[in-house]
Amino acid sequence: MGKVTYSDGIAILQLIIFPFILGAAIFIWSRTGLRVGSKIWRYPVTLSLIRIAGSISSLISINHDSYNVEVAIAVCELIGIAPLLLTYIGVLRQIDTEQRFPPRFMKLITLVAIIALILGIAGVSSADDNQTGYRPDTIVKVSMGIFLVIFVIYNLAASWLFFQLSFSMRKFQKKLFLAIALSFPFILVRLVYAAIGDYADIAKFSVIGGSPTIYLVMDVLEEIVAMALTMVLGMSAVLESDFVKLTPAQMGSEPKNDQV
Repeated sequence: MGKVTYSDGIAILQLIIFPFILGAAIFIWSRTGLRVGSKIWRYPVTLSLIRIAGSISSLISINHDSYNVEVAIAVCELIGIAPLLLTYIGVLRQIDTEQRFPPRFMKLITLVAIIALILGIAGVSSADDNQTGYRPDTIVKVSMGIFLVIFVIYNLAASWLFFQLSFSMRKFQKKLFLAIALSFPFILVRLVYAAIGDYADIAKFSVIGGSPTIYLVMDVLEEIVAMALTMVLGMSAVLESDFVKLTPAQMGSEPKNDQV
């Protein structure tokens, strides 16, 4: 029987925390409507499931370590960035009840994130298996670059929308903006960690075999805190009396009726 290590302890921590985040995300989703909410709150649900799957893969490696298990851990680590960022794109869509942003703009960002996700999975799956462990290839680096661009875009979009609504903001919108603002430094550190691991040849920042302390402080805890803040403020926002449920038309899933 394999020995439980520091890294396995981190996996156990995620396995404890993310079911709570999953439950909170499902609660918010149910309050916003299953159809419309699926375009917004399915992303934290997806992230939670990915983190749970990644933790299980890490624990499996205790007794059954192999390159395929390492790839599974690396895939879960990388693909989690997409739903993490799309969570905040979704929060912006929830805030933007007046459709200051064209629906196509949000759809385009979502599509680009999904393309980056597909590239990331392909890149990790085709990465070389050598004695030094997992090393990201060019496709993975391109994927990471796209995620960094999306991070910049959604923060610029959030800043623009905040000033647009600054004199007519509802309570629930303030709480969702606060979720984005408070999560910003944690997501930034999380992405810096991932970028160093992909672009710099520093063993301590490697997804596989890197420093577990750096991974815990710059990745796991940052992500947990950001998502916990977002879920708490998100639950509070949807319980506000002035919360506005978006319609399918507002989400761009149905054409608007032309007014005569």
